[in-house]
Amino acid sequence: MEVLSQSHLRQTSHLYKGGLRGVKHLFFLLFLSGILIFSVLSCGVNNSLKDSQVSNQDCRVVQHARGETCIPLNPQRIVTLDFNSLAVILALDVKPIATWITTEIEDDFPYFQNKTDDIEVLRNSSGQPNLEKLLSLKPDLILVISHSWFEPIYDKLSQIAPTVILPWEEIKGDWKQHLQEAGRVFDQTEKANQLMDDYDNRIQELKGLMGDRPPKISFMFVADGQIVITRQKSFAGGILHELGFLNPLFTDSGDNDLPISEEILPTIDSDILFVAPLKKDDRSVIEKLQQKPLWSKVKAVQNNQVYVVDFSVWRGLNIFAAHEVLNDLEKYLVNTP
Repeated sequence: MEVLSQSHLRQTSHLYKGGLRGVKHLFFLLFLSGILIFSVLSCGVNNSLKDSQVSNQDCRVVQHARGETCIPLNPQRIVTLDFNSLAVILALDVKPIATWITTEIEDDFPYFQNKTDDIEVLRNSSGQPNLEKLLSLKPDLILVISHSWFEPIYDKLSQIAPTVILPWEEIKGDWKQHLQEAGRVFDQTEKANQLMDDYDNRIQELKGLMGDRPPKISFMFVADGQIVITRQKSFAGGILHELGFLNPLFTDSGDNDLPISEEILPTIDSDILFVAPLKKDDRSVIEKLQQKPLWSKVKAVQNNQVYVVDFSVWRGLNIFAAHEVLNDLEKYLVNTP
């Protein structure tokens, strides 16, 4: 075995000590670097927290169907992307700058009482709003109901402006709950409650006018040539049920709508029948039906109490339409001789 000389040992010891000093120096540099990095990160976090605190002073966090969003305290450039959202915020006296509506809707909804004046209507039939146009409007809040149409573009909408998705599919289109949800988002719960109180008062007044023997009423509409009777879970059916007027045949817990053949009509013993065409072409279907012999066998026809009404009202799903339905009922049940 090779014997190390004293000089070799001294040299090795010197190298070891030198290397040790180098390692200590390296650790010292790493320690200083760690302190510096920690300081920078801490400063960044603190600044982020400060920025967040500043941001939170200008916005309010609201829960919605896709989580939570911090919305402006007083949004000035609201855009709604569906008819239901438009209607509900107008009821709360919140006016958007624009709304997206598909061309399938032919009516401008006069029952909104001129509340839609100066609102830009973005009409198209593509199934989705034009994001470039939406971006050019510089909205500070986007509002839409939960629907499969908007799921693919939610992230893109959120990049344009704070986006709130009001529950709709989750509440099965319950227009009353929709009003309450919008009231909560805009911090207008009292206003929403007052609107419902006013509606409930009208329900009670109309029930009182009809006395102890309320009429049996049905609402029928024609869509693409198909005759459809609405039931208790529908918009108009729910209102008639609250009044105690809905024909008991349609107070079951089934679907909103019940398609029927024209041969079934004479078996529906409603005292009064309200009829609405979905589109202009459907009006001719009603007119042809009225020329057929079986039409004269319908009880409401024999009572001379069949009334054509506005489809957009009787299927409106909003507080404005609800009052218009009550207006129609008062017109034909109370004010008509």
